[in-house]
Amino acid sequence: MHDSKVYSFWELINHYKITIPIIQRDYVQGRKNKDVEIVRHDFLRVLFNSLKTGELVELDFIYGTVDQANHFAPLDGQQRLTTLFLLYWYIALKENKLDSNRETFKKFTYETRTSSKLFCQMLVSLTELDLSEACLSIQIQNESSFYYEWVNDQTILSMLEMIDTIHAFAKEYDLPNDLFETLQSNAPITFQFIDLDTFQLEDSLYIKMNARGKPLTSFENFKARFQQYLESVEYENSVELMHKMDTIWSDYFWKHKQQEYDESFLQFFYALMYNQLARFQANRGRLFQAINQENAIRFEELKSLDFDHEAWLTDINNALDSLYSETLTTQNSAINIESLIFEAMTSNINYTDRVQLYATISYLRFYGNDCSSFERWMRFIRNVSVNTIYNRIEDYIQSIQALDVLIQHVRELDKYLANSNTKLTGFSGYQFKQEQKKARLILKDDAWGEKLAQAEDYPYFEGDMGFLLLHIKINEIDQLTQEELYKKQLKFQNYYEKAVAIFGAVKLNVPNDLLSRALLTFGDYLLESGQNRSFLIEGFDRDISWKRFLRHKNVVYLVRLLQQISPDTVKEDLEKIIAQHTVTDWREYFIRYPQILKNCCGNKRFIRFNGEKDILLLDTTMTSGYCQEYYSYAVYAELKERGIACSYQDSIGAYNEKYVELNHNGYTLNFVDEYFYIYDKDEALVTSTKDFDEAVLKMVDLASVVS
Repeated sequence: MHDSKVYSFWELINHYKITIPIIQRDYVQGRKNKDVEIVRHDFLRVLFNSLKTGELVELDFIYGTVDQANHFAPLDGQQRLTTLFLLYWYIALKENKLDSNRETFKKFTYETRTSSKLFCQMLVSLTELDLSEACLSIQIQNESSFYYEWVNDQTILSMLEMIDTIHAFAKEYDLPNDLFETLQSNAPITFQFIDLDTFQLEDSLYIKMNARGKPLTSFENFKARFQQYLESVEYENSVELMHKMDTIWSDYFWKHKQQEYDESFLQFFYALMYNQLARFQANRGRLFQAINQENAIRFEELKSLDFDHEAWLTDINNALDSLYSETLTTQNSAINIESLIFEAMTSNINYTDRVQLYATISYLRFYGNDCSSFERWMRFIRNVSVNTIYNRIEDYIQSIQALDVLIQHVRELDKYLANSNTKLTGFSGYQFKQEQKKARLILKDDAWGEKLAQAEDYPYFEGDMGFLLLHIKINEIDQLTQEELYKKQLKFQNYYEKAVAIFGAVKLNVPNDLLSRALLTFGDYLLESGQNRSFLIEGFDRDISWKRFLRHKNVVYLVRLLQQISPDTVKEDLEKIIAQHTVTDWREYFIRYPQILKNCCGNKRFIRFNGEKDILLLDTTMTSGYCQEYYSYAVYAELKERGIACSYQDSIGAYNEKYVELNHNGYTLNFVDEYFYIYDKDEALVTSTKDFDEAVLKMVDLASVVS
């Protein structure tokens, strides 16, 4: 059994610095619920009765460990010691003894949260509270040194409630004068003190023995480990960083993410950490687990990973300082910085967001608050990041590594991009070449900057408008005269105005089928997806959207179409193009009969093109679903336009029969191996032909035959 010593609170705090350790629970004796209120009032009655009468009261055992710096960390007794600290503080304040004893009071502190620690320091610094008022907590919260985010700290809320209760008891009890002097020299309230430092208790034991308290949140644990991490890497600004983490930075998160305060703070720190890890290829495996399997990286792991500790901590400091001061969020930017930051505070952040976040923070790391090149930098970043497809974590890592190169050239970004010797991986090669062309145009004539930015910012294009520049060859730009360059610019502007007449901000301004049929008159513009081809769809699709089409080589057909339309009469012009077409290959009937695209090809607008004379119209993505044979369906479409009563029988699978049937007499037509075959109702062959028009005329004739 360890020997115990009898101490009063004042004796203990004069012997040791009392430090409530990181892993301890919140202070709870001031919580606002009925059960705790009963305990609080009962405990204070015991204390105040002792103070009034001088009757001795012993508060049982208080024990913990003492380190070499003479810091006492209570293992049991945190709640009683905190209440005694507040009681002594109140009496010292009431008797104007706080100033002369401030240094002693400072020896009581909390390490569970920096906010709790700072609040204790703030209490000790107060000297002018109006004790005639009923409520002291409101006065304290109105102090300029009180951060409003602190109301999210349960320990602080509990302390404020206890202070108000002590104040109310002090008014009720007629306490003797010069009570604080008695508490210093001959206090009636004592406890048995045991030093357990020889046990060398670890944090895990604190957790086990603290099971009665409220469990620490993931963010509270994160902050505790983060503080230990700062000490382990000997970061010189660790004190300042932790202070801001619990004050001005917390204010920012509390202001913008009050309902998800802890989680948003935690997610943002991890977003910055993972971007730093992505700078090194060796971290690929662990980073994949962290991002895709939600297996968060622990601080102790960072020592075994390739990691730039200084850069990460600098990024944290720069990022949160700039957010608090609104340095970045007030800058012109093609990327909405505030929305990006808010996204980084969630688990929904994607690879594109991560790349944009790293580009933003890297700018701060290199150039500080000098935002003269920020707008141009973020425009470039928006263009290349949004238009790069991130399927794998390697794609993300390569972009991060590319940014480490690019960030060094921000001051003269256009010159760097325009240089033919500049080779860069990590982003879409197509988009990077487009940015090189734009940079050369801007360097040749800065009037291009505004024109290009207008097209880039159009929501449908979102940085990718290279098809509007196809009339300009990158290697000819330097040789162009001003007059030639001006003509190129006029054509670009003309194309842009026509393009936005077709493509709305988020979807087509013209019917999907109408645009498809008009484009087919210029060539086979369809895009492939696996074994299928698509006439293209609205919205986002990596392979078969209209957005994807704008960067495909087949977009040349769109450019040729733009040359034949006017922005004011787009729909009429498309219909005219269709009416005047002279196409005679497989595209002909898609152009001629709008009901084929309207009624067939499913949501993905798929066909299975096995050859010029072997085309299936797919209801789904596979031939194992329902599908129609193209040429026989075209005959069906012609018959319907002629008012012939007929139906089309589709089927599941590529090889099951698909045919047109005349409703009243049972004649059928199908198309197999380049021939149209017509059968009577008894399945006897009537005729066959390769010619479409001949097949149609025969079916028209047969429609008049009475069954």
